[in-house]
Amino acid sequence: MPTDNPAHKNQLYHDFRGQWQTNLDFAEMSHKTLRDGVYLDKWGEKSSEASGQYNLRKLMSMLLDLAPDMISIRVEELWQTPPTRNFEQSSYKTQIQEFINNVDGGGTHMDTLMRRVTEKAYINGVDVLVDQGAIAAEPLTRADENTHAFTSVLGPLRRYDWATDHAGRYKWVRYYLGESQPDDEGGTGGGVDRYLTYTRDSWILYSEDYDNGETETQEGNHTMGIVPVVQVYLGHSIHDDNHAIATSLMSELSPISRYMLNLTSQGQLDLFLSVAFFVATGVTPEQLGGEMGAALTKILPSPESDFKPVFSSVEHIAEKRAWLELASQQMLRKGKVLGLAGSTEGRARSGVQVAIESSPLHSELMSTANLLETSDIEIVRLAVSRVVGKPISVDDLGYAVEYNKVFTLQSAMTLIEELKAFSEVQGASEIPSVTRLMIKRVVDSLVRQGSDEHKAITREIKAFTGDSVDVDLVPPTDEDLE
Repeated sequence: MPTDNPAHKNQLYHDFRGQWQTNLDFAEMSHKTLRDGVYLDKWGEKSSEASGQYNLRKLMSMLLDLAPDMISIRVEELWQTPPTRNFEQSSYKTQIQEFINNVDGGGTHMDTLMRRVTEKAYINGVDVLVDQGAIAAEPLTRADENTHAFTSVLGPLRRYDWATDHAGRYKWVRYYLGESQPDDEGGTGGGVDRYLTYTRDSWILYSEDYDNGETETQEGNHTMGIVPVVQVYLGHSIHDDNHAIATSLMSELSPISRYMLNLTSQGQLDLFLSVAFFVATGVTPEQLGGEMGAALTKILPSPESDFKPVFSSVEHIAEKRAWLELASQQMLRKGKVLGLAGSTEGRARSGVQVAIESSPLHSELMSTANLLETSDIEIVRLAVSRVVGKPISVDDLGYAVEYNKVFTLQSAMTLIEELKAFSEVQGASEIPSVTRLMIKRVVDSLVRQGSDEHKAITREIKAFTGDSVDVDLVPPTDEDLE
């Protein structure tokens, strides 16, 4: 039955809200959040730092951490090529195709949705709700009303209350859908907060209009037998009481990001205060004058007068820089892009050159790709089930998907050096299959996989026999190249 307070929040929400917001902000820091000093701590007990100094530090705030790049590296690797979907023989081919081409009623393709899901999974984990009718109160056409499913990507900051069973699956869950946007520039239809509750057999949509103090509810039933939500979590909290609490990459990186922001701020102020200044004795302000500049000559009125620069110690600044370097190294290690020895190279979106610890990151990306495949299939299964009005098993659905699992975690130069070293090993020419593999890794790092150019080069590689190309070798088919 409907609740009297749809805005009520689970205690776990209160416990983790700060962490979720921090993860989100350091994954994409807004200029306003940075300048407002939201994560800039005041110095001293009971916030005793002078307001003028604190305001100066807020104005000078800058981020030096690599958290956004740690996410970017992973997303770009996973999405070098789009997923390959196979449902030609499915009895639900038409329903699947329609859903993949439009997953939200706004024309969004499944690839676009899942790339967004990938990014959000690295930040806080994410729920994908497969709905029909509750959120989309006004379908695109009359025919869509009962024949199309709609997805919503909802992070934990939008999940206000929930309960789970022993396996971590939702018994019920309530989301805050946000404030309705006005239908026109006059504000018509706006200003209403919406909440949506889903159980294993029903849904309730709440619309709260705070201007008039009224709450409207819409209710409906569904036949799924489960809450139609796919939890895309890279990991789960090991604490038994943390029901449906995801762990993520940013769970580890955001505390380091905040530490680095504050340490950088301290170093900036120290540097500002260490700038040399002049001390004048035995002269009046009028005799000294107010202008300073290069090659400026000051005439002092008497031998007792003095005018000299004073320099501050900068040793403590160097120590802060060392701590920043240590924090950066720790962030790279937690992001699996720097091994203890730091050997091979990779590139982040910002142009930062980082070292790639291939094996752990490769294993993580493989695991994430498998998670995306499983989530993708379950989203499509729920969508088709919602449309036909009954639960459909994965086997009956006849839908399969494969995400990219070829990752170029090393630079082309590094791969070429490895190939060169291998070619100098005695007997290497007798193992052309290994040479082909190493050459293909170089090509993968230079040419977009799946492109015509990449396929043509791959054909040449497959024809390579060790010393020369066997022109009589039958070219492989496209299926062979996948």
